[in-house]
Amino acid sequence: MQLTSDDALNFARGVERFSVLEFRPHFPGYPAFIGFARFAALWVEPSTAAIWVSLMSAMLIPLAVARLIHLCSLSLVAATLGGVLALTQPLLASMALSGLSDAPAILLLLVALAATIQKQYWRVGLWLGLMLATRPSYVVLAFAVAAVPWWQGLHRQLGLVGLTKAFLKACFSLALVGGVSLTFIWAHDGAAYISEGIRFTQGHFAIWGNTVEGNDATLWQWVIALRNGFGGALLLASLLSLSVAIVIAIASIKPIWLKRSRLDALSSPELAALATVTGLYWVWISVGQNPDNLRHWAPVLFLVLVVMPVQVARLIQGRPVLFVVVLGLISYYCGRNIDAMVPSFKQDLVQRQAPIQQAIQWIRSQPTIKVVGTNYSVNLLRSQLQGRAVYDMYYPSSERALREQAYQNPNSAWRISGTQLPGLKLEAQFAPRFIGERGLFLYQISQ
Repeated sequence: MQLTSDDALNFARGVERFSVLEFRPHFPGYPAFIGFARFAALWVEPSTAAIWVSLMSAMLIPLAVARLIHLCSLSLVAATLGGVLALTQPLLASMALSGLSDAPAILLLLVALAATIQKQYWRVGLWLGLMLATRPSYVVLAFAVAAVPWWQGLHRQLGLVGLTKAFLKACFSLALVGGVSLTFIWAHDGAAYISEGIRFTQGHFAIWGNTVEGNDATLWQWVIALRNGFGGALLLASLLSLSVAIVIAIASIKPIWLKRSRLDALSSPELAALATVTGLYWVWISVGQNPDNLRHWAPVLFLVLVVMPVQVARLIQGRPVLFVVVLGLISYYCGRNIDAMVPSFKQDLVQRQAPIQQAIQWIRSQPTIKVVGTNYSVNLLRSQLQGRAVYDMYYPSSERALREQAYQNPNSAWRISGTQLPGLKLEAQFAPRFIGERGLFLYQISQ
Protein backbone atom coordinates (compact mmCIF):
# COMPACT_ATOMS: atom_id res chain seq x y z
CA MET A 1 0.00 0.00 0.00
CA GLN A 2 1.29 3.43 -0.98
CA LEU A 3 0.24 7.03 -0.48
CA THR A 4 -1.65 8.55 -3.38
CA SER A 5 -1.94 12.29 -2.62
CA ASP A 6 -0.87 15.15 -0.39
CA ASP A 7 -4.00 14.68 1.73
CA ALA A 8 -3.13 11.01 2.29
CA LEU A 9 0.38 12.09 3.30
CA ASN A 10 -1.10 14.56 5.77
CA PHE A 11 -3.19 11.82 7.37
CA ALA A 12 -0.21 9.46 7.56
CA ARG A 13 1.80 12.16 9.32
CA GLY A 14 -1.14 12.87 11.64
CA VAL A 15 -1.12 9.27 12.81
CA GLU A 16 2.48 9.73 13.96
CA ARG A 17 2.00 13.21 15.46
CA PHE A 18 -1.18 15.27 15.39
CA SER A 19 -1.09 19.01 14.65
CA VAL A 20 -3.42 20.86 12.31
CA LEU A 21 -0.99 23.80 12.31
CA GLU A 22 1.66 21.51 10.80
CA PHE A 23 -0.80 19.90 8.36
CA ARG A 24 -0.76 16.66 10.37
CA PRO A 25 -3.43 16.52 8.98
CA HIS A 26 -4.85 19.63 7.31
CA PHE A 27 -7.82 21.57 8.70
CA PRO A 28 -10.28 20.72 10.19
CA GLY A 29 -8.25 17.89 11.67
CA TYR A 30 -10.48 14.81 11.20
CA PRO A 31 -9.93 13.62 14.80
CA ALA A 32 -12.07 10.47 14.59
CA PHE A 33 -10.36 9.34 11.39
CA ILE A 34 -6.98 9.88 13.03
CA GLY A 35 -8.25 7.91 16.01
CA PHE A 36 -9.36 5.02 13.79
CA ALA A 37 -6.01 5.07 12.00
CA ARG A 38 -4.05 5.08 15.26
CA PHE A 39 -6.08 2.09 16.39
CA ALA A 40 -5.24 0.33 13.12
CA ALA A 41 -1.58 1.27 13.62
CA LEU A 42 -1.48 -1.19 16.51
CA TRP A 43 -1.32 -3.93 13.85
CA VAL A 44 0.00 -2.22 10.70
CA GLU A 45 2.62 0.38 9.83
CA PRO A 46 1.56 3.91 10.90
CA SER A 47 2.35 5.20 7.40
CA THR A 48 -0.33 2.94 5.88
CA ALA A 49 -2.80 2.79 8.79
CA ALA A 50 -5.15 5.36 7.22
CA ILE A 51 -5.22 3.34 3.99
CA TRP A 52 -6.22 0.24 5.94
CA VAL A 53 -9.07 2.18 7.57
CA SER A 54 -10.27 3.34 4.15
CA LEU A 55 -10.01 -0.18 2.76
CA MET A 56 -11.92 -1.87 5.57
CA SER A 57 -14.61 0.83 5.55
CA ALA A 58 -15.07 0.54 1.79
CA MET A 59 -15.50 -3.23 2.11
CA LEU A 60 -18.36 -2.68 4.58
CA ILE A 61 -20.20 -0.04 2.53
CA PRO A 62 -22.05 -2.56 0.27
CA LEU A 63 -23.24 -4.41 3.38
CA ALA A 64 -24.44 -1.15 4.94
CA VAL A 65 -26.25 -0.25 1.71
CA ALA A 66 -27.98 -3.64 1.67
CA ARG A 67 -28.94 -3.31 5.34
CA LEU A 68 -30.43 0.15 4.84
CA ILE A 69 -32.39 -1.03 1.81
CA HIS A 70 -33.80 -3.96 3.77
CA LEU A 71 -34.93 -1.62 6.56
CA CYS A 72 -36.70 0.58 4.01
CA SER A 73 -38.35 -2.19 2.01
CA LEU A 74 -38.14 -5.51 3.91
CA SER A 75 -37.17 -6.94 0.52
CA LEU A 76 -34.21 -9.29 0.18
CA VAL A 77 -34.36 -8.80 -3.60
CA ALA A 78 -33.92 -5.04 -3.26
CA ALA A 79 -31.20 -5.43 -0.63
CA THR A 80 -29.26 -7.88 -2.79
CA LEU A 81 -29.68 -5.65 -5.84
CA GLY A 82 -28.37 -2.58 -4.02
CA GLY A 83 -25.50 -4.44 -2.40
CA VAL A 84 -24.30 -5.82 -5.73
CA LEU A 85 -24.57 -2.41 -7.40
CA ALA A 86 -22.56 -0.81 -4.59
CA LEU A 87 -19.93 -3.55 -4.66
CA THR A 88 -19.28 -3.11 -8.39
CA GLN A 89 -18.79 0.66 -8.32
CA PRO A 90 -15.27 1.58 -9.53
CA LEU A 91 -15.37 4.63 -7.26
CA LEU A 92 -15.54 2.27 -4.28
CA ALA A 93 -12.17 0.77 -5.23
CA SER A 94 -10.69 4.24 -5.64
CA MET A 95 -11.87 5.31 -2.18
CA ALA A 96 -10.65 2.06 -0.63
CA LEU A 97 -7.06 2.69 -1.68
CA SER A 98 -7.03 6.47 -1.22
CA GLY A 99 -6.11 6.63 2.47
CA LEU A 100 -8.70 9.41 2.86
CA SER A 101 -11.72 9.78 5.11
CA ASP A 102 -14.48 9.40 2.50
CA ALA A 103 -15.14 5.67 2.92
CA PRO A 104 -15.38 5.57 6.75
CA ALA A 105 -17.53 8.72 6.77
CA ILE A 106 -19.96 7.25 4.23
CA LEU A 107 -20.12 4.03 6.23
CA LEU A 108 -20.96 5.99 9.39
CA LEU A 109 -23.61 7.96 7.46
CA LEU A 110 -25.32 4.77 6.30
CA VAL A 111 -25.24 3.33 9.82
CA ALA A 112 -26.69 6.60 11.20
CA LEU A 113 -29.53 6.50 8.67
CA ALA A 114 -30.26 2.89 9.60
CA ALA A 115 -30.44 3.89 13.27
CA THR A 116 -32.76 6.77 12.36
CA ILE A 117 -35.18 4.47 10.56
CA GLN A 118 -35.08 2.15 13.59
CA LYS A 119 -35.75 5.20 15.81
CA GLN A 120 -32.65 4.59 17.93
CA TYR A 121 -31.90 8.28 18.32
CA TRP A 122 -29.03 8.18 20.80
CA ARG A 123 -27.20 5.96 18.32
CA VAL A 124 -28.04 8.40 15.54
CA GLY A 125 -26.21 11.14 17.42
CA LEU A 126 -23.27 8.85 18.13
CA TRP A 127 -22.82 7.82 14.50
CA LEU A 128 -23.36 11.34 13.20
CA GLY A 129 -20.84 12.68 15.70
CA LEU A 130 -18.26 10.15 14.57
CA MET A 131 -19.11 10.92 10.94
CA LEU A 132 -18.51 14.64 11.47
CA ALA A 133 -15.30 13.96 13.37
CA THR A 134 -14.21 11.73 10.49
CA ARG A 135 -15.19 14.10 7.69
CA PRO A 136 -16.52 17.49 8.89
CA SER A 137 -17.55 18.58 5.38
CA TYR A 138 -20.46 16.14 5.73
CA VAL A 139 -22.13 18.60 8.12
CA VAL A 140 -24.81 19.22 5.46
CA LEU A 141 -25.63 15.51 5.57
CA ALA A 142 -25.96 15.67 9.36
CA PHE A 143 -28.48 18.52 9.11
CA ALA A 144 -30.34 16.66 6.39
CA VAL A 145 -30.62 13.54 8.55
CA ALA A 146 -32.54 15.68 11.04
CA ALA A 147 -35.40 15.74 8.50
CA VAL A 148 -35.84 11.96 8.61
CA PRO A 149 -38.00 11.91 11.80
CA TRP A 150 -40.32 14.44 10.17
CA TRP A 151 -40.80 12.17 7.16
CA GLN A 152 -41.45 9.29 9.58
CA GLY A 153 -44.27 11.29 11.14
CA LEU A 154 -42.66 11.33 14.57
CA HIS A 155 -44.27 14.69 15.34
CA ARG A 156 -47.71 13.12 14.83
CA GLN A 157 -46.90 9.89 16.69
CA LEU A 158 -45.23 11.32 19.79
CA GLY A 159 -46.23 14.96 19.75
CA LEU A 160 -43.94 17.91 20.38
CA VAL A 161 -42.66 16.54 23.69
CA GLY A 162 -41.73 13.16 22.22
CA LEU A 163 -40.09 14.78 19.22
CA THR A 164 -38.04 17.04 21.50
CA LYS A 165 -36.90 14.07 23.59
CA ALA A 166 -35.78 12.21 20.47
CA PHE A 167 -33.74 15.17 19.27
CA LEU A 168 -32.22 15.71 22.71
CA LYS A 169 -31.07 12.08 22.82
CA ALA A 170 -29.37 12.48 19.45
CA CYS A 171 -27.91 15.88 20.32
CA PHE A 172 -26.48 14.63 23.62
CA SER A 173 -24.47 11.78 22.11
CA LEU A 174 -23.45 13.99 19.16
CA ALA A 175 -22.27 16.73 21.51
CA LEU A 176 -20.35 14.17 23.56
CA VAL A 177 -18.38 13.04 20.51
CA GLY A 178 -17.93 16.65 19.43
CA GLY A 179 -16.64 17.67 22.84
CA VAL A 180 -14.09 14.87 22.95
CA SER A 181 -12.94 15.71 19.42
CA LEU A 182 -12.59 19.43 20.13
CA THR A 183 -10.71 18.72 23.36
CA PHE A 184 -8.30 16.48 21.45
CA ILE A 185 -7.63 19.18 18.86
CA TRP A 186 -7.38 22.00 21.42
CA ALA A 187 -4.89 20.02 23.50
CA HIS A 188 -2.56 19.88 20.49
CA ASP A 189 -3.02 23.28 18.81
CA GLY A 190 -4.85 25.56 21.23
CA ALA A 191 -6.50 28.78 20.07
CA ALA A 192 -4.28 28.90 16.98
CA TYR A 193 -6.57 26.21 15.55
CA ILE A 194 -9.29 28.85 15.05
CA SER A 195 -6.98 31.14 13.09
CA GLU A 196 -5.88 28.24 10.92
CA GLY A 197 -9.52 27.35 10.31
CA ILE A 198 -10.32 30.86 9.09
CA ARG A 199 -7.28 30.89 6.82
CA PHE A 200 -7.97 27.44 5.39
CA THR A 201 -11.69 28.06 4.79
CA GLN A 202 -11.05 31.36 3.01
CA GLY A 203 -8.36 29.74 0.89
CA HIS A 204 -10.56 26.78 -0.02
CA PHE A 205 -13.40 28.90 -1.35
CA ALA A 206 -11.38 31.77 -2.82
CA ILE A 207 -8.02 30.40 -4.01
CA TRP A 208 -7.16 26.73 -4.32
CA GLY A 209 -10.45 24.87 -3.80
CA ASN A 210 -11.71 25.22 -7.40
CA THR A 211 -15.28 25.59 -6.15
CA VAL A 212 -18.26 27.16 -7.90
CA GLU A 213 -18.66 29.63 -5.05
CA GLY A 214 -15.20 31.13 -5.23
CA ASN A 215 -13.28 30.06 -8.33
CA ASP A 216 -13.70 29.73 -12.07
CA ALA A 217 -15.42 26.35 -11.71
CA THR A 218 -19.06 26.23 -12.82
CA LEU A 219 -22.02 23.96 -12.26
CA TRP A 220 -21.57 22.79 -15.84
CA GLN A 221 -18.10 21.50 -14.91
CA TRP A 222 -19.78 19.28 -12.33
CA VAL A 223 -22.17 17.98 -14.99
CA ILE A 224 -19.30 17.23 -17.36
CA ALA A 225 -17.22 15.56 -14.65
CA LEU A 226 -20.10 13.34 -13.51
CA ARG A 227 -21.10 12.47 -17.06
CA ASN A 228 -17.54 11.49 -17.95
CA GLY A 229 -17.09 9.52 -14.75
CA PHE A 230 -20.43 7.75 -14.41
CA GLY A 231 -22.30 8.27 -17.66
CA GLY A 232 -25.32 10.38 -18.47
CA ALA A 233 -27.75 7.49 -17.93
CA LEU A 234 -26.87 7.14 -14.24
CA LEU A 235 -27.16 10.90 -13.69
CA LEU A 236 -30.61 11.08 -15.29
CA ALA A 237 -31.79 7.98 -13.44
CA SER A 238 -30.54 9.43 -10.15
CA LEU A 239 -32.31 12.75 -10.67
CA LEU A 240 -35.53 11.03 -11.71
CA SER A 241 -35.47 8.58 -8.80
CA LEU A 242 -34.83 11.25 -6.16
CA SER A 243 -37.31 13.72 -7.64
CA VAL A 244 -40.13 11.18 -7.84
CA ALA A 245 -39.53 9.99 -4.27
CA ILE A 246 -39.72 13.54 -2.89
CA VAL A 247 -42.46 15.06 -5.06
CA ILE A 248 -44.95 12.21 -4.71
CA ALA A 249 -44.39 11.99 -0.96
CA ILE A 250 -44.93 15.74 -0.48
CA ALA A 251 -47.82 16.35 -2.82
CA SER A 252 -49.47 12.91 -2.61
CA ILE A 253 -49.79 13.04 -6.38
CA LYS A 254 -51.65 10.15 -7.95
CA PRO A 255 -51.41 10.31 -11.75
CA ILE A 256 -54.42 8.75 -13.44
CA TRP A 257 -52.24 6.34 -15.43
CA LEU A 258 -50.74 4.84 -12.28
CA LYS A 259 -52.40 2.36 -10.00
CA ARG A 260 -52.07 2.82 -6.28
CA SER A 261 -49.61 -0.09 -6.02
CA ARG A 262 -47.26 1.54 -8.49
CA LEU A 263 -47.49 4.84 -6.66
CA ASP A 264 -46.49 3.12 -3.45
CA ALA A 265 -43.49 1.68 -5.26
CA LEU A 266 -42.25 5.09 -6.26
CA SER A 267 -42.15 6.62 -2.80
CA SER A 268 -42.54 6.07 0.92
CA PRO A 269 -41.63 8.11 4.01
CA GLU A 270 -38.27 6.36 4.27
CA LEU A 271 -37.43 6.84 0.59
CA ALA A 272 -38.51 10.48 0.69
CA ALA A 273 -36.30 11.04 3.73
CA LEU A 274 -33.27 9.47 2.04
CA ALA A 275 -33.97 11.38 -1.17
CA THR A 276 -34.09 14.64 0.80
CA VAL A 277 -30.75 13.91 2.44
CA THR A 278 -29.25 13.04 -0.95
CA GLY A 279 -30.66 16.05 -2.75
CA LEU A 280 -29.49 18.56 -0.15
CA TYR A 281 -25.97 17.19 -0.20
CA TRP A 282 -25.92 17.14 -4.01
CA VAL A 283 -26.72 20.87 -4.00
CA TRP A 284 -23.97 21.52 -1.45
CA ILE A 285 -21.19 19.75 -3.31
CA SER A 286 -22.21 21.41 -6.57
CA VAL A 287 -21.41 24.77 -4.97
CA GLY A 288 -18.81 24.05 -2.30
CA GLN A 289 -16.67 21.17 -3.57
CA ASN A 290 -14.14 20.59 -6.32
CA PRO A 291 -15.54 18.95 -9.50
CA ASP A 292 -12.07 17.51 -10.19
CA ASN A 293 -12.53 15.02 -7.34
CA LEU A 294 -15.40 12.63 -8.06
CA ARG A 295 -15.13 11.14 -4.58
CA HIS A 296 -17.05 14.18 -3.34
CA TRP A 297 -20.09 12.75 -5.15
CA ALA A 298 -19.74 9.37 -3.41
CA PRO A 299 -22.41 9.99 -0.71
CA VAL A 300 -24.89 10.87 -3.44
CA LEU A 301 -23.97 7.75 -5.39
CA PHE A 302 -24.43 5.31 -2.52
CA LEU A 303 -27.62 6.95 -1.25
CA VAL A 304 -29.06 6.75 -4.76
CA LEU A 305 -28.12 3.07 -4.71
CA VAL A 306 -30.38 2.77 -1.66
CA VAL A 307 -33.39 4.65 -3.05
CA MET A 308 -33.40 3.29 -6.59
CA PRO A 309 -33.26 -0.48 -5.85
CA VAL A 310 -36.21 -0.15 -3.47
CA GLN A 311 -38.25 1.56 -6.16
CA VAL A 312 -37.22 -0.95 -8.83
CA ALA A 313 -37.88 -3.99 -6.62
CA ARG A 314 -41.40 -2.75 -5.86
CA LEU A 315 -42.15 -1.97 -9.49
CA ILE A 316 -41.13 -5.42 -10.73
CA GLN A 317 -42.90 -7.33 -7.96
CA GLY A 318 -45.39 -9.69 -9.59
CA ARG A 319 -44.26 -8.73 -13.10
CA PRO A 320 -41.93 -11.52 -14.34
CA VAL A 321 -41.26 -9.95 -17.74
CA LEU A 322 -40.24 -6.65 -16.20
CA PHE A 323 -38.14 -8.56 -13.68
CA VAL A 324 -36.17 -10.25 -16.48
CA VAL A 325 -35.65 -6.92 -18.27
CA VAL A 326 -34.40 -5.18 -15.13
CA LEU A 327 -32.17 -8.12 -14.23
CA GLY A 328 -30.61 -7.94 -17.69
CA LEU A 329 -29.99 -4.20 -17.41
CA ILE A 330 -28.46 -4.57 -13.95
CA SER A 331 -26.24 -7.42 -15.12
CA TYR A 332 -25.07 -5.34 -18.08
CA TYR A 333 -24.33 -2.32 -15.86
CA CYS A 334 -22.43 -4.37 -13.27
CA GLY A 335 -20.55 -6.16 -16.04
CA ARG A 336 -19.42 -2.84 -17.49
CA ASN A 337 -18.18 -1.68 -14.10
CA ILE A 338 -16.28 -4.92 -13.50
CA ASP A 339 -14.83 -4.80 -17.00
CA ALA A 340 -13.59 -1.26 -16.32
CA MET A 341 -11.74 -2.46 -13.22
CA VAL A 342 -10.31 -5.75 -14.53
CA PRO A 343 -7.50 -4.15 -16.59
CA SER A 344 -6.12 -2.62 -13.39
CA PHE A 345 -5.55 -6.07 -11.94
CA LYS A 346 -3.95 -7.40 -15.14
CA GLN A 347 -1.32 -4.66 -15.24
CA ASP A 348 2.23 -5.12 -14.01
CA LEU A 349 3.26 -4.02 -10.53
CA VAL A 350 4.19 -0.49 -11.64
CA GLN A 351 0.90 0.13 -13.46
CA ARG A 352 -1.08 -1.12 -10.48
CA GLN A 353 0.22 1.83 -8.50
CA ALA A 354 -1.54 5.17 -8.30
CA PRO A 355 -0.53 7.59 -11.10
CA ILE A 356 1.56 9.72 -8.74
CA GLN A 357 3.48 6.65 -7.55
CA GLN A 358 4.05 5.61 -11.17
CA ALA A 359 5.49 9.07 -11.81
CA ILE A 360 7.71 8.89 -8.73
CA GLN A 361 9.13 5.53 -9.76
CA TRP A 362 9.72 6.77 -13.33
CA ILE A 363 11.58 9.86 -12.08
CA ARG A 364 13.69 7.80 -9.70
CA SER A 365 14.85 5.70 -12.65
CA GLN A 366 16.14 8.82 -14.44
CA PRO A 367 19.24 10.16 -12.64
CA THR A 368 19.43 13.18 -14.96
CA ILE A 369 16.21 14.63 -13.51
CA LYS A 370 17.16 17.17 -10.86
CA VAL A 371 14.18 19.55 -10.76
CA VAL A 372 10.46 18.74 -10.96
CA GLY A 373 7.61 21.21 -11.21
CA THR A 374 4.09 20.08 -10.34
CA ASN A 375 0.63 21.33 -9.51
CA TYR A 376 -0.34 18.00 -7.99
CA SER A 377 0.88 16.21 -4.81
CA VAL A 378 3.67 18.71 -4.17
CA ASN A 379 4.41 17.59 -0.61
CA LEU A 380 4.22 13.89 -1.45
CA LEU A 381 6.78 14.38 -4.23
CA ARG A 382 9.05 16.35 -1.91
CA SER A 383 8.92 13.60 0.71
CA GLN A 384 9.60 10.76 -1.74
CA LEU A 385 11.98 12.46 -4.18
CA GLN A 386 14.63 13.52 -1.73
CA GLY A 387 17.71 14.92 -3.42
CA ARG A 388 15.60 16.55 -6.14
CA ALA A 389 14.07 20.01 -6.04
CA VAL A 390 10.26 20.07 -6.33
CA TYR A 391 8.55 23.35 -7.27
CA ASP A 392 4.90 24.20 -6.70
CA MET A 393 3.59 25.43 -10.07
CA TYR A 394 0.91 27.50 -8.37
CA TYR A 395 3.57 30.21 -8.04
CA PRO A 396 4.71 32.05 -11.21
CA SER A 397 8.29 32.01 -9.95
CA SER A 398 8.34 28.21 -10.27
CA GLU A 399 7.90 28.44 -14.04
CA ARG A 400 10.89 30.78 -14.27
CA ALA A 401 12.97 28.47 -12.07
CA LEU A 402 12.24 25.49 -14.32
CA ARG A 403 13.25 27.43 -17.43
CA GLU A 404 16.48 28.60 -15.82
CA GLN A 405 17.33 25.05 -14.73
CA ALA A 406 16.67 23.73 -18.24
CA TYR A 407 18.95 26.41 -19.69
CA GLN A 408 21.78 25.72 -17.22
CA ASN A 409 21.50 21.93 -17.30
CA PRO A 410 19.57 20.44 -20.26
CA ASN A 411 17.37 17.38 -19.57
CA SER A 412 17.30 18.12 -15.83
CA ALA A 413 14.00 20.06 -15.53
CA TRP A 414 10.68 18.23 -15.81
CA ARG A 415 7.02 19.04 -15.28
CA ILE A 416 4.15 16.90 -13.91
CA SER A 417 0.64 18.02 -14.76
CA GLY A 418 -2.88 16.71 -14.32
CA THR A 419 -3.83 18.13 -17.72
CA GLN A 420 -2.17 18.13 -21.12
CA LEU A 421 0.08 21.14 -21.69
CA PRO A 422 0.48 22.34 -25.28
CA GLY A 423 3.95 23.35 -26.41
CA LEU A 424 5.82 20.97 -24.10
CA LYS A 425 7.40 17.62 -24.95
CA LEU A 426 5.37 14.76 -23.49
CA GLU A 427 7.68 12.02 -22.23
CA ALA A 428 5.36 9.76 -20.24
CA GLN A 429 1.72 9.38 -19.29
CA PHE A 430 0.46 7.66 -16.13
CA ALA A 431 -3.08 6.37 -16.43
CA PRO A 432 -5.53 6.17 -13.52
CA ARG A 433 -6.56 2.76 -12.26
CA PHE A 434 -10.13 3.60 -11.30
CA ILE A 435 -12.75 6.31 -11.55
CA GLY A 436 -11.83 9.12 -9.19
CA GLU A 437 -8.07 8.95 -9.77
CA ARG A 438 -6.35 11.63 -11.79
CA GLY A 439 -4.16 10.65 -14.73
CA LEU A 440 -0.83 12.48 -14.91
CA PHE A 441 1.39 13.73 -17.72
CA LEU A 442 5.18 14.12 -17.52
CA TYR A 443 6.87 16.73 -19.69
CA GLN A 444 10.48 17.65 -20.29
CA ILE A 445 11.21 21.37 -20.09
CA SER A 446 13.27 22.46 -23.07
CA GLN A 447 15.58 25.46 -23.24
